[in-house]
Amino acid sequence: MLHLKKPVETEIEIKKSRFIGMLFPVENEQQARETLALVRKQHPSATHHCTAMIIGNIQRSNDDGEPSGTAGLPMLECLRHEDLDNVLAIVVRYFGGTLLGTGGLVRAYQQSVTSAIKLAELTEPVTMQEYEVILPYDLYSRADQLLRKNATVEDTDFSEQITIRFLSENNLDDQFMAISSGTVRPQYLGNKTVEREIKK
Repeated sequence: MLHLKKPVETEIEIKKSRFIGMLFPVENEQQARETLALVRKQHPSATHHCTAMIIGNIQRSNDDGEPSGTAGLPMLECLRHEDLDNVLAIVVRYFGGTLLGTGGLVRAYQQSVTSAIKLAELTEPVTMQEYEVILPYDLYSRADQLLRKNATVEDTDFSEQITIRFLSENNLDDQFMAISSGTVRPQYLGNKTVEREIKK
């Protein structure tokens, strides 16, 4: 499942109707409700505020006055198709005076969400192994070089010796033993889930 790094907003116009597509990262339904309330305040004169959300096993959609099945459900399908989780989609519509028909509405709401997804920065949860290694100053440059290639450094403490906490998908015991002539071995602290950016 993919997650949204931060909110995103796009706008399209179809036959003088404005469709403002928004995506928000949300952790629970309460946060989703509060976000929708905020958007309603920002767009009080809009004709519709249609929504779709996926939060774990919870999947909901709302047409907000549009013909049944022409807004919320198509929006939800877009979120499902991209394998998104913990996300709220809102499409604000300002009616332009021309009816789009059911097919036109479905396409418009799908396009609004799809265009927002294209602009979104996405991450995926990855389970990494967390380690701590203590080493003398004369080994720091070699350790730093090793970690730049194979790990993500979380914290470095420069005291009498250097303590480095890092995340890696691989066990680096052999590499540390090699650069330290067998004197330094990282201590495994446990697993940790982190968000990794998806390159588009």
